[in-house]
Amino acid sequence: MLLVATLSLLLCCIFSTVSPTVFYVDSQNGDDRNEGTSVDDAFSTIKKCVDTIVAPGDECRVRRGRYHENLTITGKHGTSENPIIIAGYQDERPIIDGTMLLKPTWTKHKGRIFKAVIDNDIWQLFINDVMMTNARWPNALWSDFTVFSNSYWAKSALNSTRDIMVDDGEKNLAGSGINATGAMAILNIGSFNTFVAKVQSHVPGHNSFTYHNTFGDHHFKPKLNQYFLEDKLELLDQPGEWYYDKRTKTLYVWNYDGRKPRRKVVRGKNQIYAFQISDCHNMILANMTFFATTYKAQVISKTNYIDQLEFQSINFSYPSYSRRMLGVTDPPQWTQILGRKGKVMKTFKMFNCTFYGTDGAALQYTGINVTLQNNLFERNDWSGAMMKTAMGGLGTIVSKSIGDRFIRNTVRYNGASAGYRIAAPNSLVLLNHFHHQCWGKIQNDGSHVQVQVHGQTGAVLKQNWIHDSPKYALRFDGQPPRIGEHGSMLQNVAWNISALMIKGDYQKVYNNLAFDKYVDKGGDRQGNGCVLCVLRYVRSNPVAINNETVVMYNAATTANGGKHKRKKYPLAGRVVKDNIIGKVRGQLMDADNWDFRPSVNSKYIPKNVGPYKFDPSSTIYWIPGRQSYKTSTPVPLDSSTTVKPNRNALMWLNALGARSHHVYFGQNLTKVTKASVKDPEYKATIQDDANVYFLKEKLKAESKYYWRVDAEISEQEIYRGDVWSFTTRG
Repeated sequence: MLLVATLSLLLCCIFSTVSPTVFYVDSQNGDDRNEGTSVDDAFSTIKKCVDTIVAPGDECRVRRGRYHENLTITGKHGTSENPIIIAGYQDERPIIDGTMLLKPTWTKHKGRIFKAVIDNDIWQLFINDVMMTNARWPNALWSDFTVFSNSYWAKSALNSTRDIMVDDGEKNLAGSGINATGAMAILNIGSFNTFVAKVQSHVPGHNSFTYHNTFGDHHFKPKLNQYFLEDKLELLDQPGEWYYDKRTKTLYVWNYDGRKPRRKVVRGKNQIYAFQISDCHNMILANMTFFATTYKAQVISKTNYIDQLEFQSINFSYPSYSRRMLGVTDPPQWTQILGRKGKVMKTFKMFNCTFYGTDGAALQYTGINVTLQNNLFERNDWSGAMMKTAMGGLGTIVSKSIGDRFIRNTVRYNGASAGYRIAAPNSLVLLNHFHHQCWGKIQNDGSHVQVQVHGQTGAVLKQNWIHDSPKYALRFDGQPPRIGEHGSMLQNVAWNISALMIKGDYQKVYNNLAFDKYVDKGGDRQGNGCVLCVLRYVRSNPVAINNETVVMYNAATTANGGKHKRKKYPLAGRVVKDNIIGKVRGQLMDADNWDFRPSVNSKYIPKNVGPYKFDPSSTIYWIPGRQSYKTSTPVPLDSSTTVKPNRNALMWLNALGARSHHVYFGQNLTKVTKASVKDPEYKATIQDDANVYFLKEKLKAESKYYWRVDAEISEQEIYRGDVWSFTTRG
């Protein structure tokens, strides 16, 4: 079982034997003329503090507040025993701020749109910390997440060409009355490639416009193409939208409440990277929030390298955003940790971080033996516009690192067609929870985990849950003669997805569970008819694949080797045995409530088919995903109304770093909510890594139950869990 320590315990262990010099930063009360060696004598800027730390073990502790700085961090060399630290002070979380506060004089433009002249260019706007949406057509908003859905994109007609977009009439560009000339067009015209171009010409009342094509014809299929327009004043027509005229420096806003923004906190993004890191090793950044900005770490020479960086408990909130509002067609500049060609980027760790609200990828990196553990990637890449020219695609998380360790992360509700894209060998993808990738179908094709040809060598994808998406769950990709080899898919659970897709050869496909196929008209259709797909051929390519692949002990509702020349093939492989294909729900405890253990009389038991072994006394049920400070992922599902009365156990994802968990259960919401260990609702204390409580009483039919699981870190530190509920069936 994977064991992880809390950040505070980790830092304590690292520094218990050294006496580093600690410097302090306080944006409100500090002064850069101070010595910086005490809280009362703090610096005022992070730059001054970073410039001051020079020796291994030195620390820079930053107090709460907002810090808008352009900081170069270079030449910081700690050691494994004495790393350099840049972190929030105690439990305070400083905000590294990429915005400027706007307090202009507002006047009415027309209707409920207000305008103001500002001093500096901005390309993203927040009002009371809520991101406003660039003025666009067809309308969609960030605030209700409709920007993630292609239902709010216009569609291409079949007679569109590579430099003329013809609207199919569904959203009715011709009838909209707008003049699109000069607007920015976001063009999903290359399957998993989405580009940006300025509209060169459009006549109001007509259904087509021209744009400068720099993208070629890569996967250009008019029947699948889609687009939207933004960044023109006449597109500003609903609450929650904004526009900025760079020529006149005039900002236009239609606030959500329709009122003048004078009494609101208005902030505009005017920074790409707050921190630029080079020539650093054995350095930790921890306990801070990047708001509307981020960092870039890059190797700039063959002798000055990056190695042993750690990023711990950092929140990246809206870290990257396109400059389309300023007329820039280039993709956004997102969080990157990269080595340039011929220069070595070594390793880093990212632990317990969150990425939320990016336009563009959340994270792109290279390296060796990189570890990403216990992170959350949520609501990122809502436009998909990450390409300047046609290429093989990107994704929410883009890795060219050898030997990745991608462990216990949650990746959910992101827009790009690919969630985690792997391009280099020997990756371990373990105990992750992926769901709702590209759920709004703003791009075609795609997969939650996309393993490229070279990335399949030594890749192990194990004990992951993947569900609720029109895209593939896990995919070993390739097109003969370029195919991957020697990858493994083991003990994964996938449901309500397109398929587990295995191309290549010498692959190992063991003990997976796949059911409830999602049929998506925007996919590549190779998985048509199978939810477990070990292909014999790729489309019309005549070269057979998976000749030496081994496929054993899998359970799936449908499984085959795909179609080739109208013939459907069985599962491909040298060894294909002990797979059970057919309905799965009757073989499992309660699949609809995420209990995938075999039921008592399951056909899976004799050969240990599927990802969970039959062991009615086991107190450990592996649940993937990020661990929070409190318990999460209840089994059965919270608020479920389909729980079977013969259910015998409650299960959950343990809290991060907890040594034990206290279980409360009953039929009275108030009593369960308020209960302590002295009350009858208290049922048990579950120790260590165990996460199963076996019910002592039989459940009644058509009855509602409440339960709570508290996490104990120590006697002094106990985190109360949420109160969950379920209702049994009749």
